[in-house]
This record gives sequence, C-alpha cells and structure tokens, in this order.
Amino acid sequence: MTAAKPNFEYQIGGSLESSAPSYVKRLADTEFYERLKWGQFCYVLNSRQMGKSSLRVQMMQRLQAEGIICAFIDLTGMGTQDVTPEKWYAGIVQSLVSSCQLHSKIQWRSWWRERRDLLSPVQCLSQFIEEVLLVEVKENIVIFIDEIDRVLSQNFSLDDFFALIRFFFQQREVNYEYKRLTFALLGVANPNELIQNKTQTPFNIGKAIELEGFQPDEVQPLIDGLNQRVSNPEAVLMQILEWTGGQPFLTQKLCQLIVLESTAQRFSSVEQVVRSHIVENWESQDEPEHLRTIRDRILHRNEKRTGRLLELYQQILRLGEISADGTPEQIELRLSGLVVEQQGKLKVYNRIYKAVFNQNWVNRKLAELRPYAEAIAAWSASACQDESYLLRGQALHDTLAWALGKSLGDLDYQFLAASQELAKRQAQMSLQALAQANKLLAQARQKAKPEVLQRRIGWGWIPRIAICVTAPILLLRFGGLLQGGEWNMLDQFFRWRLLQESPEKRIAIVTIDEEDIKKAGKWPIPDRVLAKAIANIKAQQPRAIGLDIFRDLPVESGHQDLVNIFKSTPNLYGIEKVINPIIAPPPSLNAERVGFADHVVDADGKVRRALLSVVSQNETRYSFAVKLAQHYLNKEGITTKWVDKDPRWGKAVFEKFMGNDGGYVHADSGGYQILLNFRGDQENFATFPLRDILEKTIPPDSLRDRLVLIGTTAASIKDVFYTPYNSGLFSSSQPMPGVSVHANIISQIISAAVDGRPLLRVWQEPIECLWILVWAGLGALVSRQLRSSIAITASIIFAGVGLLGIGFLAFCLGWWLPIIPSLLVFLGSAVALELVTHKQLERLQFHQTLALLLEMCQDHPIAGAIAIEYLKQSESQENQAFIEQQLREKQLTTSTIELVE
Repeated sequence: MTAAKPNFEYQIGGSLESSAPSYVKRLADTEFYERLKWGQFCYVLNSRQMGKSSLRVQMMQRLQAEGIICAFIDLTGMGTQDVTPEKWYAGIVQSLVSSCQLHSKIQWRSWWRERRDLLSPVQCLSQFIEEVLLVEVKENIVIFIDEIDRVLSQNFSLDDFFALIRFFFQQREVNYEYKRLTFALLGVANPNELIQNKTQTPFNIGKAIELEGFQPDEVQPLIDGLNQRVSNPEAVLMQILEWTGGQPFLTQKLCQLIVLESTAQRFSSVEQVVRSHIVENWESQDEPEHLRTIRDRILHRNEKRTGRLLELYQQILRLGEISADGTPEQIELRLSGLVVEQQGKLKVYNRIYKAVFNQNWVNRKLAELRPYAEAIAAWSASACQDESYLLRGQALHDTLAWALGKSLGDLDYQFLAASQELAKRQAQMSLQALAQANKLLAQARQKAKPEVLQRRIGWGWIPRIAICVTAPILLLRFGGLLQGGEWNMLDQFFRWRLLQESPEKRIAIVTIDEEDIKKAGKWPIPDRVLAKAIANIKAQQPRAIGLDIFRDLPVESGHQDLVNIFKSTPNLYGIEKVINPIIAPPPSLNAERVGFADHVVDADGKVRRALLSVVSQNETRYSFAVKLAQHYLNKEGITTKWVDKDPRWGKAVFEKFMGNDGGYVHADSGGYQILLNFRGDQENFATFPLRDILEKTIPPDSLRDRLVLIGTTAASIKDVFYTPYNSGLFSSSQPMPGVSVHANIISQIISAAVDGRPLLRVWQEPIECLWILVWAGLGALVSRQLRSSIAITASIIFAGVGLLGIGFLAFCLGWWLPIIPSLLVFLGSAVALELVTHKQLERLQFHQTLALLLEMCQDHPIAGAIAIEYLKQSESQENQAFIEQQLREKQLTTSTIELVE
C-alpha cells in the first residue's frame, strides 16, 4: 500500500489553495487555461459546489506564472443591501486596482469623484479600463468575475455591465489594446438570463467551459489521501464515485468522512458511511450546507415555478431519464445540481441525490402545495352545499396533518370543518354497521366450521390421486430421471450390508503396491519377479492362480523363467482385453486358461454389473472371473448346466441382465451380464503383499486350496474402479482395485453355487409398477384417515423409514426393489390428497358460511350485506362470482353498503 502524503486534507466547501494536494485536475482545467492564455472570453456557469472557485484559483496561479496579470472580482463581496449602481461599479474599480496593484499609480477614489457627475457608472468603468488599466498594465490581463449570478439579486439592472463586456470584446476589431483584455465569468446562472431586458442583444459571447464531475482516471490525488487509511483505496474511491457521480463537494466530503471513520476504526463500507452520515437525517447532518442548498433552490428561489420543477424531477425519477430540450425549467433544474445532462438526456446526478430527494420527498413537497385545491374550488362553486367534494378517509387525515400549524383562510377552515362533520356522521353509521357485520360473519364461520370438520373426502379420491401421482413418477422413471437416485439407494444398501458380510475365505489376493514396484525397480514388474512369485505361491498348493496383469509382451529380465512357469502350472490363468483397446493374452499361456478382464461401467462411473462372457470374432470369450470360478467349482464336482439359456452352477441360476432391470433405463446389456452382488471391499479378502510372497514370510498353508489372484493396488498404475462403496458420508473415497472387483465377481459365483448366497434379482416391470401404485394408494389412505397435519407428517416419516427397511431386508434376500419411486409416490399422494381435502373443505366452509349469511340478511339487511361483502373480498374470483349469482337469485344487492360509506 502506498504511503499517505503528510498533512493531506480533503477540502469540503470553499476554494482550494493552488498547492492543495486534494485538487483534482479535470479536462476543463486544460481547456480553460488554453483558451484564457490565448485571450478568449470564457464563462463557467454551473451548479454550486462544482469546484468553480478552486478552478479559478488554479487558473490564476498558472496564468500568473506565464506573466499574465490576473484580476479577481468576487461579486459576493459587493452585497445587496443599500447598494447603488454607483457604489457597485466603484467596487468593481476598487477590485481591479487592488488586483493589479495600481495603488501607487493612481488615486482611484479621486479619479472616480472627478467623473461621477459627468458620466454614468458604467461609463466610468469603461473609461477606467481604457485609460488606466490598459495604459498602466502592459501585460495581458484576465479579469475573473466570480459569483456572477449575484447580479440577478440586485435591486437595479446590471444589463449594461454585460453589455460593456460585450463592447470590450467587439473593440478588439478596432483597438489592438483590447486584445490584451480577457474576461472569465464564473457562477450559477443561465447565460440567457444575464441580460434581462429582452429588447437588448443577449449575452452571446465567449466560450462555455463544461465543468463535469470527477472521472475515474482523474482522481489519483484523492486516492493518495486514502492510502494507509483503508485497504484497497482505489476500489474504495471507485465506490465513492458510484455514489457521488464525481460531484466534487460530495466526493471530497465522503473521502473525508471515510478517513475519519477509518481513524476511529468504524469504517466498514462506503454505503454504510453514505447512509449514516449523509442520507439519514440529512437536513441536520448537511454541514457544510450542500443538500439544503439544492432543496432551497428548487423550493424557494421561484415559488411560482416550484410545482413545475417538482413535477419535472418526479418524471425523471420515474423514467430514469428524459430528453433534454433546454426549457427554462430544465435549465433551472440543472443549475440546482440535482440533475445532469449526459448525451442529450437529463438524469439524476448521483445515487446520493436519488436517495435523499426520492419519490417520497417529491410527493411530500407536492402535497404541501395545498393538496385539496381542486376539491375546495368545486365545493365553493356549489355554494358550499355539495358534500361530494368534501374530503374523506385518508385524504382528510393527510390534509389535517398538513394543515397543522399553518395559518389558513376562512374558506379553508370552513371546508375542513365541513369535511370533519361529514366524516363524523359517516363514522358513527359505519361503526355500528361494521361492528354488527363483523359479528355476523364471525358467527356464520363459527357455526359452519364444526359441520365441515365432520366431513371426510370420498373414498373414490384415493385411486384417482394414486393414479394421477403414479403416472408422472413412472414417466420420470422410464425417462431415466430417477436412475441416479435408484443407483444411489442400491449403493447405500451395499454399504449398510457391509457390516454383516463375512470374509471370503476361499479367495486370497496378492497385491502389488507402490513399495513392491519400488523394490522391483520398474513397472511392469520384470518377468523374473513374477515367475518367482508364482513359483512361491504354487508351492503352497492353491486351488488356482489368477494373474490380473497383462503379459502380452516380455518384460526382461527372466522372460524364459515366466514362460516355463506358465507351461508348468496347469492351474494358472491369465487375462486379455477383448473390448477396445484390445490387449492380447500371454503368448505362452493356453487359450483355455485366459479370461478377459473387461468391466462394465455405469454412466456415473461405477461398476455395478459383472460381464461374464462376450462374443468376440465369432467366438465366445469368458471373463477372468468365470474361468477361475469354473475351475474352483469343477474341483467341487459342480459343472455348468443351462436353464432356459441361463447358466446354472450348483444352487444358483444366473439370470442375464436386461437393459431395464431394476433402476436401469435403456442400459447396454451386451454380452452376458449379471447384477454384481458385492461381497465387500478389499478388507473382506485375505491379502498378502508381493514382497512377502517373494521373501516367503507368509504363514505356511496360507494359500492352500484357495483361489489366489495377483494384481496391482498401486495408485500410480490406475487399475481402479469406482463401486457402491465410494459414496456416502462415511465411506471410502478411494476406488477399488481391479483385482478386488474380480475377487467380488468370483466370490459371488462361488458363494451362490456352493452356499446358496442370494444373487441380486429384480421384479418384472408390471410387478414393479403395481408395487409403486400400491404405495401411492397407501399414501393417499394415510392422508385421508389422519386429520392432523402433524400426524400426516409423522406417518409419512414412519412409512418412509418402513419402506427403506423393507427395501433393505429384500436386498439382503437378493431383491432390488424400486424404493425411490415408491417413496416419491407415497409422499406425493399424501400431500396431493391433503391439498385436495383442504380445498374441498374450504369450498364447503365457504358455501355453508354464505348460506348462513343469506339467512341473516333477512333480519339484518345492512350488516348482513356488509358481512357478505367482507366474505366476498376474502375469496377467490370464482367464489366472488358465485356470491354475485346467489345475490341475484335472492334479489339482494350490496347497495345498502353505500349508506355507510
């Protein structure tokens, strides 16, 4: 952060010194300086506190440095009380003598007295400039006249003064000396108003200097003052400009306020400072005065025009901007500073003005301009007899508040007194009728309520609601929109069951982890290392060995050792890849002892299905897991049998997966797939690292009569798959190694065939749809039988928990049920029937209440009619139309209400 400049102060009001560090140089500085330097008449006429005086100080300092004599005339110092034209012009001469240091060259008072009896004041001034100023001062001269709008508040006309300035400008054509004389006018005025006598030529000389607000690329001096005061001073200043629009006074003030707040360690945001120190209670906080100056110029400078100015400003507020057309009202609004012209449009200058002088403020000021003017005029024209013009309700209340503390005329007081008397009479009638109407309506509703609560919605609504809710849910399911939810529920069941799954003792896994790869020195593991590992495993007499590592190419050294072990180990199985990209099996391994290692991955990247066989190159290929499982089962005397084209091993028939089974929608069912009923993660299998196998440190007979799988678990090899165990809050985020997936498939086949462990099965689609429909009916039934919303909510929760329990129990028994659609239809039916019930009871309550009110109208016509009107206002358009129909049939109207309005 850049260090703050020492003694840096922001200037709030008044003129900045020529060396002030907070002065912001704008585009107008350069234009004003260049034009004055070359002798061009200029004027800077803008709203107050736009930096005109500071600009003048800077220009005088720069021009004087160029050797140009600068004279300064501040018309504020001339005053307005007891000022005559002679004194006013003499003051101009005195200012010129003082600014140009002519005291030693002329006794100006004597000079003035010698001529005042012969010449008019304006002629004296003209002669002084021609015979004294241009003679005694040889350099170029610029006369700055500040607060030029003060001439409009004098009791005498100063048209001749501006005519004289135009005369000096015209003299340049005939007298070279006048080319050394230049005028610069500054103030809050319209150039067309400077010469008020419309018979004279308007003041139309000189160049208008457009003095705009601070631009983002000009405000570096202000940023310097915020350094070490706030963090990121550039961003803070940009926020300041967003609020001030670059208005110099407000920008300097807001910077100073932020510095003070930062010093007191209270600064939190620019908006907070704006609202607490400027916008809120702005009239009392407006020091030095700025906002009140704008307010007073609009409201009090010309009270005949106040209404029009407020209406014009209200239009800008409402529309955001309007086209600038140069009308006197628009010019006056611009000179107030409240609005600015940009690209031919008038808009509110900044957000601060919009927040202070908002719509509420405009409405309040417009209302203060006698808000009942039209009404009192019409009432007076009717000889004060027509009560329809009297004020009523809120209009009367607002007017009385407005009139408080004001001195009004007799007619005003008569009008307000008559309005109050009428309001008093109407109030007495209304209070009596309204009190009785409220009582009748309350009685009717109270009497109708018990009758309604005894009713229940018809049984016929239950099947209708069930079907109407089930149909869209089934469409969502068949469209695949519920597939992800059903997969996630299945995954959750797998995770819940993991705690009760027993370890698989028939399978062991030899893992190759990062440490094993590091010891081997490279990947792939050299053939010699694999040959040694297989030989050590073989020595423990396993049921079969499965090598889950591709070996289509030799990895020296020791390739011949691996070939020999392949040939000498009849229970050794290897892998290939039959789905692109295709990877060949080990060349020296018999084709009967090779299975493919491909897996089926769902759309969410998880493995939930096992691919048992595929047809590749017109030949049926079996998976690695099937080959090993068959080897194991053959030793158990279990062979493959076929039941309706589905294989049967021992106690289990392995039904082929179809594309719409369970929660799947149009899934790829190519090859022979089954739903994978996981045994668990790697911890459910006995595992041994490769280094222990090589070093023979595992217990003897650890691998005897087991299926031993050899595969990598190293993260760097990326032979991993996401499974149902990779979801959930407390589940592992690590994917499952491919060798563990093979182990799960083998375990599923063997345990189903030998132990009768359930396979994962699904219902046929019609049965699933019927199941979902039943749950929809149960949801509707619960909603009908229970009247309390709390009871219905509790029942929905209990039913949901029960459905999850049923689904999990069925899953443990080998069935995957449609839980998510069932939950949705149960909840939807319960809510839908509750809504229908509520709607029907509301309608019945309405009809009962209306019938009772119609009966009451016979004894209480006015109060009854009002009560029906109250009921009508609280009902829907359909019920309102029904009320109107009933009133017409009963030949009862609400015209009696007019008696109390």
